[in-house]
Amino acid sequence: MSAADFVHGVVSWLNRNRRYVLAMALQLALFPFGHWYDTRIFFGTGAGVADGLSPYVRYDLIDYYNSPSLVGIVSGIGYPPPWALFLAVTYYFAYLPTGSPFVMNLAIKLPIIAGNLALARFVTAKLQSEGCDSVTASRAELLVLFNPFLLYTSVFWNMFDTLVALFVLVSLHFLDKDRPVAAGLALGFSIALKHLALPLVPLAWLWIARRPFPREGRVHQFATFTSALLGIGIALVILPFYVFGWSVSGFSAAVSYQTMVSGGFTIYNTIPLDLGSPSVLSVLGYLPFIAVIGGYIVLRSRPLKDFRDLTEFALIILIVFMTTRTFLAEQNLAMIFPLILFPELLSNRGLRVANRFWNLFLIYTLWNSIPIQFSFLIFPNAFDLTAAITTSFPFGLIRQVFLFGCAILWLLLGWNYIVRHA
Repeated sequence: MSAADFVHGVVSWLNRNRRYVLAMALQLALFPFGHWYDTRIFFGTGAGVADGLSPYVRYDLIDYYNSPSLVGIVSGIGYPPPWALFLAVTYYFAYLPTGSPFVMNLAIKLPIIAGNLALARFVTAKLQSEGCDSVTASRAELLVLFNPFLLYTSVFWNMFDTLVALFVLVSLHFLDKDRPVAAGLALGFSIALKHLALPLVPLAWLWIARRPFPREGRVHQFATFTSALLGIGIALVILPFYVFGWSVSGFSAAVSYQTMVSGGFTIYNTIPLDLGSPSVLSVLGYLPFIAVIGGYIVLRSRPLKDFRDLTEFALIILIVFMTTRTFLAEQNLAMIFPLILFPELLSNRGLRVANRFWNLFLIYTLWNSIPIQFSFLIFPNAFDLTAAITTSFPFGLIRQVFLFGCAILWLLLGWNYIVRHA
């Protein structure tokens, strides 16, 4: 191949994929930014794990970094081990050779950026394969590629929930194609990153039980899916504790904390709730699991024949799960959008409802996590300025009332969708 042919091929590829090239360039340009709280935890965890510590202990950032933006004590992560191991790799290969927090920050973003691009590609390809017209699929692709809510809560934030959502969608795709091993591996990997997809495990079993195959075939699919799910769970969640000699107590404390914390995108961001002390209210910490079980009981006879049915069922279960939690981080809502695109567009209902969801999510996010704090690597006092703004009078009071109103709207929007489509 001549140099001219090579250049022509590159130019042709760039022209065909210009949306993705532009989206990638936009996301790479966000390399200096990250959420003040979560990014500092990621920096501490990466350095600590690379130094042989558990991901579930506290770290003093000054022991590892020479930056006025990276000082103080931070806790470990609250997720299973895979992300902590990735953070250790970024510290070892990105920070240690360069001594630059910005290089490590960029390294943390790389799988998030790749996941965002793959998510958009999956959405458009799957919509077209399910019979959606090319114009609508292209609009959905653009909406995912350049969606301000997804970009804000993923690459700008330094959070990987879009990766979690991608593997959930891939798992649903493989279930639809009767590939239980691949479906189990994808769902297991999603859960190994974050627990958000746990409520969908019974849906996979229900889907397999409803398949139009002989009983032996369904039993085989059930066994292979479950084996793959458990296998990757053991390999990625349990095995690292034995390989690296970490105490399990830190992780179990992080898991149990999920039933005691309150706030975020819930009504408890304003209504005080103490779930740490034994009381009748402690049951609220377990309400999401009770609600999900109730959801499956109510929906047990719901049609489940194709990918549209499968994604709508998954969406309803996830809305039930998330609206009944006592704490919900805004980045977790990437599980709702773009999943909602599939039942809406495959039912020819358009983008109106999906747009309502992500617009509400974005408005809440911008008011709850204002952008100034995301520049803390550039301006070490960014968080202090953020705290001064959000606690000032009367803005602090107005902000709190507004966030509570957004939480109410989320409950109304979510449960209206459940009632209309369950």
